[in-house]
Amino acid sequence: DRPFRRELEKFLWFRKLPFGLQSSDICQRRTSSLAIYSFASLWCQRCIVVGNGYSIHGQRFGKMIDSHLIIIRLNDAPVKEHKKDVGERTSIRVFFPESVLPNPLENNDGTLMVFVPFKPLDFLWLREVLLKTRIKERCGFWRQPPREGNGNVSQLCILNPYVTYEATYKLLQLNVSNRRYTTTGIIALNLALHMCQEVIIAGFGYPGNHDNTTPIHYYNIGRS
Repeated sequence: DRPFRRELEKFLWFRKLPFGLQSSDICQRRTSSLAIYSFASLWCQRCIVVGNGYSIHGQRFGKMIDSHLIIIRLNDAPVKEHKKDVGERTSIRVFFPESVLPNPLENNDGTLMVFVPFKPLDFLWLREVLLKTRIKERCGFWRQPPREGNGNVSQLCILNPYVTYEATYKLLQLNVSNRRYTTTGIIALNLALHMCQEVIIAGFGYPGNHDNTTPIHYYNIGRS
C-alpha cells in the first residue's frame, strides 16, 4: 500500500549501502525506484532457490528443480555441465559485480538478472556497463568485474536494499555492531519469501570447519 511504500522509501534514503541508498552515486534514481516494486508480477505458489554448495553434487535433483515455476540461482554458478544435479532452467539469477556470470549461455533467454549492490562502487560499475563508459577507480573490487555486459539490459533490475537488510538483521539476526553482511544465497532466499507462498531450497551449506577436502561448490574440483 502507499503508506508502506512511503515508509520504505524513507528507510532507503536514510541508510547507506548495502541496506539503503543514502550518499550513493546512483546513475539513475528512476531506475532504482522502479526496481523496488518490480517483483510483484513474479508471484508464484512454489519456487526453489538453488545454492552453489557441493552438497548437491551427485544428487540428481535436476528434474525436480526444473519442475518449479520459478528457479532462482546465485552468482556465476554454471548449469549446462551439471544439469543432472542442478537442472538447466533459470528464472532469476542474483549477482553482484564480482560474481557476474562469464557465459550468458548458462542462462535462459528470459532469465531476469537481479543486481545486488553492496557498495557505491557497484553502482559505478553498473553505470559503466549500461552506458559503456569507463570508471577511473576499480581497486575497490575484491575481484575485477567485466567492463562490458553480456546480457539483455531489459532483463536487468536492481534489488531493493531493504531485502538485504531484512536478510541480514531479521532473517539471520546478525549483530549490527559487528558489521557482518549476509551471503547472496540468504538474500535470494529472502527475496523468494517475498514472492512465493512456498519456498524450497537445495544446495545450501558449507563443509565443516575442519573439513579441508570437500569442495565448497558443486562446480569446483578443489576448494575455492
